[in-house]
Amino acid sequence: MPDTLGCGVIGLGMMGERHARIWHELPQTRLVSVHDLVPARADELAGAFGVTARASIDDLVSDPAIDIVSVCTDDQSHVESCVSAARAGKHVLVEKPIATSVADADTMISACDAAGVKLMTGHCVRFDPRYAVAQQAIADGKTGDIVQVFGRRNNIVDSGRRIGPRASVAFFLGVHDIDIMRWFTGSDITRVYAESASKVLADIPTEDTIFTLMKFANGAVGCLETCWVVPTGVPNTLDARLEVVGTEGRVAVRVGDESLDVAGHDRATRPDVAYGPLMLDAQHGALRTQLEHFADCVAGDRPPMVSNADARAAVAVAEAIHQSLSTGLPVNLS
Repeated sequence: MPDTLGCGVIGLGMMGERHARIWHELPQTRLVSVHDLVPARADELAGAFGVTARASIDDLVSDPAIDIVSVCTDDQSHVESCVSAARAGKHVLVEKPIATSVADADTMISACDAAGVKLMTGHCVRFDPRYAVAQQAIADGKTGDIVQVFGRRNNIVDSGRRIGPRASVAFFLGVHDIDIMRWFTGSDITRVYAESASKVLADIPTEDTIFTLMKFANGAVGCLETCWVVPTGVPNTLDARLEVVGTEGRVAVRVGDESLDVAGHDRATRPDVAYGPLMLDAQHGALRTQLEHFADCVAGDRPPMVSNADARAAVAVAEAIHQSLSTGLPVNLS
């Protein structure tokens, strides 16, 4: 294994740009090349980081200088990039969700297994210290036997307008908390029942909000609230909660009410201080910790903390939520 791991990024939206910057900045990695469907975007970031813009996915993954490929394309496009990277012998870090169907997730997992390369899905909430400390408290028995779990992940309507035509709120927001609920409880979700409303984004059309009731294998019950039509006038673009109540105690995480306000004449905002803040002219936060973890797993040949089974399970639950919406009935997960 070389002293530094060569990295490439496919898909250069907001998350892809962050991946590129972090791979460029981490001491154990180096950014080698980037690719995007829009050549001008690839040229722009390649110039900013002093790397090569590749004309195609195959051009990027065939580069022998690359060890890790970040797949940051639209969710439904993950399969092609992941399978191509795996067949080229590259380790793959793919943005959440791993895919938009269990079938596609299985294709990606099988390709990486067959190639003997590591695959990790970027469930970056696990790398937020607030959630990590909460999970440890639960693992240490602070809550006792878990009775109920409540999750909320609400976003402003700009996100719904931007993402809604190509994804659903269950996949874009919900998979975060589905994964965290399973992680906190240490239990599979065995049944879901969902209801939705569509008024603000009815023209797209997509759901404004989905409420999901859940049953866990350990007997606990859960409720997940996901919405992406919160007015843009709110100071925080994300309002997230995760609460676990058990026989011995309670653990609760709150995101969106951080003690930092930046106010102008028109409105106040609460900038991100957890996932991607810039400090000392470098990208920090949970996303950096996540990429650093994956690089360490590749270098040390260790399994990533987000397993392929975890990533697949989150997609299976999101699929079941949509099945419940279409049938109006509870859906059992095997």
